[in-house]
Amino acid sequence: MSYNNNNKKSRTFPDPLALPSEKLQKSYGLKYAKAIESNWGKIDDESATYQKRRREFERNRDYANGTQDTTIYKQILNSLDPNNGDGTLLNLDWAPVPIVPKFVKIVVNKILSSDPYPNLQAIDPLSSSKKDAKKRKLQAQIRNKDLYSMMNQSGIKMESDPSQIPDTLEEAEIFIDTNIKTDAEIAAQVATDITLQWNDFNDSTFRRCVNDLVTLGMAVVKRQNDPNYGISTEYVDPSDFVHSYTEDPNFKDLVYAGHVKTITIEELKRVAGNEFTEEEFEKLAKQVAGKFSNDSSVFGRKYHDDKRDRMVYGYDEYRVQVLDFEFLSVDCMYFEDKENRFGNKNFFFKGESYSEPKSSVFERQSHKMENGTVYGGKYIVGTDYIYGYGIKTNIPKNIHDISRARLSYSAVATNLRRMMPKSIVGSITGFADQLQLTHLKIQQAVAKAKPDGLIVDIEGLDNVQLGRGGELQPLEIQDIYEQTGVFYYRSKNPEGGFQNPPVRPLDNTIRNINELIGLYNHYLRMIRDATGINEAMDGSTPKSEDLVGVREQAIAGGNNAIYDVTHSSMMLYKRVVEDVIKCLQILPGDSPLYSIYENAVGATNMGVITSFAELPMYNFGVVVKKQMDDKDRAYLEQNIQIALSQKEIDIEDAIAIRQLRDVDQAERLLVVRRKKRIKQQMEQAQANSQAQAQANIQTAQAASQAKAQEMQLKAQLDMRMEEMKAQLEAQRMQMEHEMRKEVELIKAQATLGFRTEDQEFKQKLEVLKENRKDERVDQQATKQSKLISQRQGRRGELEESGSVNVNDLLQ
Repeated sequence: MSYNNNNKKSRTFPDPLALPSEKLQKSYGLKYAKAIESNWGKIDDESATYQKRRREFERNRDYANGTQDTTIYKQILNSLDPNNGDGTLLNLDWAPVPIVPKFVKIVVNKILSSDPYPNLQAIDPLSSSKKDAKKRKLQAQIRNKDLYSMMNQSGIKMESDPSQIPDTLEEAEIFIDTNIKTDAEIAAQVATDITLQWNDFNDSTFRRCVNDLVTLGMAVVKRQNDPNYGISTEYVDPSDFVHSYTEDPNFKDLVYAGHVKTITIEELKRVAGNEFTEEEFEKLAKQVAGKFSNDSSVFGRKYHDDKRDRMVYGYDEYRVQVLDFEFLSVDCMYFEDKENRFGNKNFFFKGESYSEPKSSVFERQSHKMENGTVYGGKYIVGTDYIYGYGIKTNIPKNIHDISRARLSYSAVATNLRRMMPKSIVGSITGFADQLQLTHLKIQQAVAKAKPDGLIVDIEGLDNVQLGRGGELQPLEIQDIYEQTGVFYYRSKNPEGGFQNPPVRPLDNTIRNINELIGLYNHYLRMIRDATGINEAMDGSTPKSEDLVGVREQAIAGGNNAIYDVTHSSMMLYKRVVEDVIKCLQILPGDSPLYSIYENAVGATNMGVITSFAELPMYNFGVVVKKQMDDKDRAYLEQNIQIALSQKEIDIEDAIAIRQLRDVDQAERLLVVRRKKRIKQQMEQAQANSQAQAQANIQTAQAASQAKAQEMQLKAQLDMRMEEMKAQLEAQRMQMEHEMRKEVELIKAQATLGFRTEDQEFKQKLEVLKENRKDERVDQQATKQSKLISQRQGRRGELEESGSVNVNDLLQ
């Protein structure tokens, strides 16, 4: 089992098939702890696996923080003494360029910006049947929604509000994950969310774990389950984490695990309680004196603390290394199925060991049950002391396979080879070193850039003081040139003549600056290629001419490059949530913590979660979902605004879409609501068209009816006129008939009467004629007499005699 070849005193692990009574002994636990120590090596052993991985992790953290050791740069650039020089003669700023921290923050913040959250789904048969029943009920409600609305309007109280029922099955499918939940799922979801909030998991522990995955390639969380102190999630530094050999990056096949903590002896006295005597603490202090920065001079000090009424020893401030470890084991329990003398069979528990009797009167059958257990304790590294050892209680198990147990450590790695994880930071440290060297060389080139100076020919000048003894050493000439830019040389030719003027200007520039800048950009591109974080992903140099599709492809490429980190972080989150919900299920009903959860989530919910007495017991599957990122949210909001501007959705639809945390659900809901709105608009337009057509028909019908009424009235008037004409004609004809009748009657009467009157008339006419004749004779005689008398003038006119009236005569 040992994989530390450097440790010559490798210890073997104790017998895993030992009886539980033997495993409970401290000697068994101490042997197991020493075997772990043997595998990983002593803490102060630089060649041990523990120290090798710790050094690698600390180195990566220095690079991730931009605080890596600069000694290597000083040795490379210090030309005077490459082995021992510290670079103090170089006028350079040795502070590392914070390029690696930038890439670490980009990856960490991108993962954390998704804000993962757990979605619990009950996967046991009972819960599945309940969910299926709810789905069928929802489908029935959708089909009968119109009927429910009519009943609701009629005043009949319904179980659910018809306005909250989806219109289609497609819309209902979107809300099934959030709305179709059993009571157990709802209770478990609420309790898990509260537990994570109490532990500040998302904002503290999970953030540190994601940073460890990027920097170290590994992250570890330990779950604590105490009925009195609560369910806690504790961050574990991967540098202090030890475990059994594995090549699985999800650490699912661990046999043991633990982590090293540094505490003081005073703290050890508190947590160990009465397991050690003061003499044992003193022996322990002697073993660690001078180690871990412990001051040996304070070992013998002691005094009495009157306030706390106890002795205080100088070695109480000493620090010790404690290995908190645990390991999986299998304890066997034997049962016997035995027949008694009455022929009945009984079932008996036979303890940890059992051997069937060779000769038995009654029929016997043995049964073996293997129960997975977890043992653990705390071992003071480098000593023979162990405390808090025993079988772990309140271990969360899979409720459908209670024979299996699980360690309290949840560990993941991006990749793992020979127990050494490889991280993003570890893959770019070489490029970061070259980039830092290039940066320092740029500084060096700038520092060595000389001011504009003069070239002075000392042979061409007379009476010039040249220094000590009239001569300048080569190093002194170099120092003068380095500080002033003035360079001294002799310009005589072999014949003794002067070749150049004694004083000339000397122009200087920064040497190789463009080449160094190009080299710096080259190593920066190498870092981008190694990490997969391109310019589009970090938004450092966006180009306006780049198409949106090109940027999207670049971002997708970056996401693919960091997928292993994203996947590992989600796996860690899922395993922590699985442990939390299993711990909630086994909370004792009489514990103070159970009362706290009852007050937080309700007694009914806690009763549902912990209902182990009911079969089948609830088994929850955990799905870790992520909030939509800024890009998805911006794209979704753009689609919402387009739909709103075209009146394809209303404000209520937009609010419902924005409230969803999953981008897929939000987009599906947008499509469904948009189709629903368009269908409503089409139905409204069709209704309006039908209403307009109906109105036109009604108007035409009204006009036709008015015209028909007018024609009917006209016909009635014409008929009335005809009737009146006919009546008048009839009356006229009747009157004419009557008149004719009267005329005929008169004619008849006249005809009869005229005959009598004719005789009388004739007679009177004859008399009249005679009378008139006489009158005319008289008148004629009178007129003649008058004429004669007048002619003669003897008399006046004669008097006219009275005339006779014909009518009188006729009468």
